[in-house]
Amino acid sequence: MTRSPLRWTALAALTLLLAGCSTSLPPTTDASTPTSAGNTEVVRIALAADATQDQVATPGTQILAWHPEEGFALVVRPQSSGLSAQGGPKGEANANRFAPPEVQGSSVWAGGRTAWSGGNGSASWQKLTGNLKAASENQVSWKQIDLAGAWSHARKLGEGIKVAVIDTGIDLKHPAFLGNLAPASEWKDFVDGDSTPQEIKGTAYGHGTGVAGVILQIAPKATVLPIRVLRPDGSGDVSTVVQAMDWAMKKGARVINLSLGSDTPSPALNDMLALAASRQIVVVASSGNSGNEKITYPAGNAGIFVPSDYLVSVGSVNARDVKSSFSTYGYSLNLTAPGERIYTAMPDNGAGYWSGTSFAAPMVTGALALALGEGKTTMLTTLLYADGKDIDGVNSYALQSKLGTRLDLAAFLEDAF
Repeated sequence: MTRSPLRWTALAALTLLLAGCSTSLPPTTDASTPTSAGNTEVVRIALAADATQDQVATPGTQILAWHPEEGFALVVRPQSSGLSAQGGPKGEANANRFAPPEVQGSSVWAGGRTAWSGGNGSASWQKLTGNLKAASENQVSWKQIDLAGAWSHARKLGEGIKVAVIDTGIDLKHPAFLGNLAPASEWKDFVDGDSTPQEIKGTAYGHGTGVAGVILQIAPKATVLPIRVLRPDGSGDVSTVVQAMDWAMKKGARVINLSLGSDTPSPALNDMLALAASRQIVVVASSGNSGNEKITYPAGNAGIFVPSDYLVSVGSVNARDVKSSFSTYGYSLNLTAPGERIYTAMPDNGAGYWSGTSFAAPMVTGALALALGEGKTTMLTTLLYADGKDIDGVNSYALQSKLGTRLDLAAFLEDAF
């Protein structure tokens, strides 16, 4: 028997955009996600430990996450009365947008491979024929975070650690990922409702591929679990991110990378973040690219709804340890890492440069994979924050407290062991 349902509601079709995007993209529908932002809602239902899915099944209801052992389920169902066509009481239907911080209003992927124009940088595509492991093009960044020193303490290089990349998908046949992907039976595409999370050309084309490429340069023996939640234009739904979080945990991910964000918190995603924390799974989220103090959700949630022990917010610095002009910051920012002109994988067997907090976050994800690969499981984020370096060019303590510390890989790994 289920207990009397205790529920909150939030629109399931709220559009998600990768962290910090300023573009207002229209909601798009597809076969795998709830349709119409005006007529569906995500509902949290309290469950008894012996509850069955038949007890909550009603016409039009889709179960996103089923956790009777934790006492709850998250479902999408037709919207109940009391919500306006614009969404919640204050019209929140169009507020929750997630996309790459790098997908700005004028950003396009020119010619499919030649340039990332607009936004925060440019990228020249070139063919890549081998593994990216610590690409020499990033030698300034590697020296900045002391990657070589870190590897002297982390000989396993992340081996045995599964990292979920919840993003636009990846180029599944890219040579940089050869031998580093989870079994194909674990791949998932929550946009098209299949098991092929392949990137598709659009304004956000290559984002997930680039993120995964950064992780594997830091932890070259880690395993990447690709999960697609964002459409080619960088938009997606709260429901798909909830499902992806659930899927990643069930498939054994130890770290989850969310280089995406929204202006509005989601109670459903809060539940999944809290569940990850309870299982000691660390979620790394980029802070956004607005350049102001409005850190996007979920990065802005660190230490508020979810303990920062298991939710790490990451901003970007340049090669001189100065905050990147685009990097969003604030009191809930935990760490910064290099995020300007980062050389990484691109679709179509290519490589090139990306900029944005989306590419600073996977450096921290890779750092965690290194530590976990050596068997370190406790106090990881505490050490990350404590061993980081203060950011240069900051003249006041008040501002420094809004920037966190800069990732120092070697100091982190040395203290971890």
